[in-house]
Amino acid sequence: MGIYKPKWTKYALSVWQSLGGKYPDQPPIPRPDGSWAYAYFQQNADASRRDEFFTNRGLMQCLTDRVPVGVFRQIKSKPNPLYEIQGVAMVSNWDAGFFYLEGFNKDRRVRPRGPEAEMDFFRGLLDQRKGGIGDMDPENLIDARKRVVATIVQREGQKEFRDTLLAAYANRCAMTRYDAPQALEAAHIVPYQGPRTNEPSNGLLLRGDLHTLFDYGLVAADTGKMKLILKEELAKTNYASLQGTNLALPGDPAFQPSPVLLTKHREWAGF
Repeated sequence: MGIYKPKWTKYALSVWQSLGGKYPDQPPIPRPDGSWAYAYFQQNADASRRDEFFTNRGLMQCLTDRVPVGVFRQIKSKPNPLYEIQGVAMVSNWDAGFFYLEGFNKDRRVRPRGPEAEMDFFRGLLDQRKGGIGDMDPENLIDARKRVVATIVQREGQKEFRDTLLAAYANRCAMTRYDAPQALEAAHIVPYQGPRTNEPSNGLLLRGDLHTLFDYGLVAADTGKMKLILKEELAKTNYASLQGTNLALPGDPAFQPSPVLLTKHREWAGF
């Protein structure tokens, strides 16, 4: 198995990627500072069965407790296989079957838990597509999961969904109360996956810049008191004033955002 999780520990200690394996593991995406983002698929092709396998549970425990793992990649096939040591990484997120790993940079620092590795992975795929690199089809991979960068790069145009939210929120941003409809967008709490996700319970009416920050996982909602929480990256910006402010909700409960979906978004964002 590609995930090494001994019996004597609750953590996975390493992962390795084989040549021609059955899982859609992707090459690491390097960054200028020496760090790297890595998308490693779980054991079992069915993402919904993740926790049935002790190996996957071991990686999830690494994610929860911030325990690093080693990463190895096969670069030569049998009969004389050869492996390259990619380095040490932290599990930063899990999404749709993929564990997203953050490699340490040249200064031995690593980025915090959250969706950044996932987004950089998609950026890398988009860059490869634009540059004609490789034989993969990044667009298909992105369309299959409709993840964050896909919604930022090319918004899905659902006019009816937006019109519904404009009416429900009385043309006011749920985070700032800004009331210029031209600047307001219909944000999906969980990514768009067809018409069934265009329900008001899966939507927030947000100013365009806040829509992007929400999709990046830099701002989320604490559903206990329906207050906004921000990542540290925003602490010294003009957005800091939003920390702890109330999320404005439609008066009609039928059009209010789902606390369950908001919690899923918050957990995905790494809060």
